[in-house]
Amino acid sequence: MAHLPPAPAAEGCPGGEAGRTGRGEEAPFTGPPAARSATAGRWRRRALLHAALGGIGLAALAMLIRHVGAAAMLDTLARAAPLLPLLVALEAARLGCETLATGALCPRRSVPPAELIRIHIVTYPVMTLMPAGRAAGEAVKAALLSPHVGVPRAAAIATANQSLALLAASPLSLLAALAIGRIAGSASPLALGVLAHAALLVGSGLAVAYAARQRAAFAWFARRFARLGHATAAFQEAVRERPPVPPRPFACCVAGRALQATQYAVLLAAVGAESGPLRALAAYGVGAAGTAAGDLIPGQVGATDGAFALAAPLLGLIASSAIAIAVLIHLLQATFALTGIAVTLAWRRRPPAP
Repeated sequence: MAHLPPAPAAEGCPGGEAGRTGRGEEAPFTGPPAARSATAGRWRRRALLHAALGGIGLAALAMLIRHVGAAAMLDTLARAAPLLPLLVALEAARLGCETLATGALCPRRSVPPAELIRIHIVTYPVMTLMPAGRAAGEAVKAALLSPHVGVPRAAAIATANQSLALLAASPLSLLAALAIGRIAGSASPLALGVLAHAALLVGSGLAVAYAARQRAAFAWFARRFARLGHATAAFQEAVRERPPVPPRPFACCVAGRALQATQYAVLLAAVGAESGPLRALAAYGVGAAGTAAGDLIPGQVGATDGAFALAAPLLGLIASSAIAIAVLIHLLQATFALTGIAVTLAWRRRPPAP
């Protein structure tokens, strides 16, 4: 149940909009000083842990670049530059698929399209750069949606998004496992690992979807976060407004994953490698394995780079080209993350009509 995001949405989030109720009112924290101090202590320890993991990731990336030679990798990045606009367009389309999925989960005409776009741009830095970013990003998304749809329904939408993100990744991971098995043999440890990851995605996605519908499971949140106690019934009523796996949002999420696999085909072509469907799916599987292994590292820096370095022979790449693919992914995400931060500062939402 760690994936369910309502708690952070109720507690607050960066940007000055999270500590609001479903009516757009401020929701100040009223707990005792001891509780506030304990919460602050947990945040400090978590920040220190994330900083330490981020430092380890950066050090690992620096060692990899030094091993393959900075000049060779810079040359590869320079040759890949002409395809960067296509990668940006694919990433924008992928983000658009997530926006469509959230819009399909919202009540009709409850959230203006421009506001949906803004919410997804604003949450992009959280989802891509923060450790365990998907859950944190959905929490922020719920907070930003709550003035339009109310806190219980916003929490239900974020929970559905979390479940759908897991489930939608599983078909591509399964295809990636088959592609890796075809290239390296069905007994390949990487193929078996990606296959296990696909199974875990299905299990986790269904667990989130169905657990949210059970009163006993959600009671844990009501006990831990007192403010949610009065919203338990409303949350579950909102969850039950749609099936556990709503078809249209699920299709949008799968389309987003397919665009991500297409990005890997472009990345392979950018570094001069074979970029057919089989290699592209294999590269997607390598990226998924690296992301899963480095989920607690900010931006998965060092983890995805190491995964591509190890899988270079599988993808028909030299080490510098393999690491260049991971570096290009980091640069692409950093570009969109900086855009999200700029939008957060410059594009303020209008309060919804009463």
